Amino acid sequence: MQMNLRNIPQLACLLVVTLGQAVMAQESHHPAAATAQAAVRQTQITFEQGKLIEAAFIKITPGMEARLDEEYFSQAMPLAMSYGMKPLGLFKVTRVELGEDDAGLWGFFEWPSLDAKERFDVDPQFVKLRAVRDSMLDSVKMIYLDVAETTRITIREDRTYEFFGGWINRHNGAHLQQYFEVAGPWLASHGVVFPVKFNIVGSPEDYRFQPDTVGFVEWPNNSVKQAWFDSEEFKAVGYHRALAADRLYAVESKFVFKQ
Repeated sequence: MQMNLRNIPQLACLLVVTLGQAVMAQESHHPAAATAQAAVRQTQITFEQGKLIEAAFIKITPGMEARLDEEYFSQAMPLAMSYGMKPLGLFKVTRVELGEDDAGLWGFFEWPSLDAKERFDVDPQFVKLRAVRDSMLDSVKMIYLDVAETTRITIREDRTYEFFGGWINRHNGAHLQQYFEVAGPWLASHGVVFPVKFNIVGSPEDYRFQPDTVGFVEWPNNSVKQAWFDSEEFKAVGYHRALAADRLYAVESKFVFKQ
């Protein structure tokens, strides 16, 4: 079932209100704002060493957007914050590139530790709220990550952000390195960056989202992205990526700025 993307802006606004300004870091203007051109909105996200980073992806049952905010987020977010959770950023999915199911929204959330997250998960109040949440979602995926060193990144409204996960073939995994030997230089020369390197900590067993590798990519725009897949370089090495992975999941998205 395809999600009606026309409902996303309404839900995104509701979530921004629910999550509050903590979801969005301090916004700043592009240095060129003084020119006649419109300012490009920016915000910063800090991924702190020693913290647990949760990436969560949801597909909302059509027609349930307002109820999900009223009956779940309005209660679950304050409860999660009492365990030390801090929302880092919310993204609207513009296209599901690879994967068997789709998602409409996803976000990064920081927890003090895995222990804090697990204690929250068994809190009786959350257990009840989770049942409410799951009744309004067609799918939900979560994965736990961390970073080797504190990393602060700048998010821009004129950029496209991709999150991907890969399940590596145990016999052909080396092909991934061969793919990036060509892809890496091409992407870098066209302004594509991997602004933060994540390590996988794990994933809740009941969510069954356990890739072997993940990545977060900033593309200058969709034209550059399409140019890569149309390029002779990709045509020459794309098969390495196909051989290396048994399964791939990737979503293309835009950051949801405070209205």
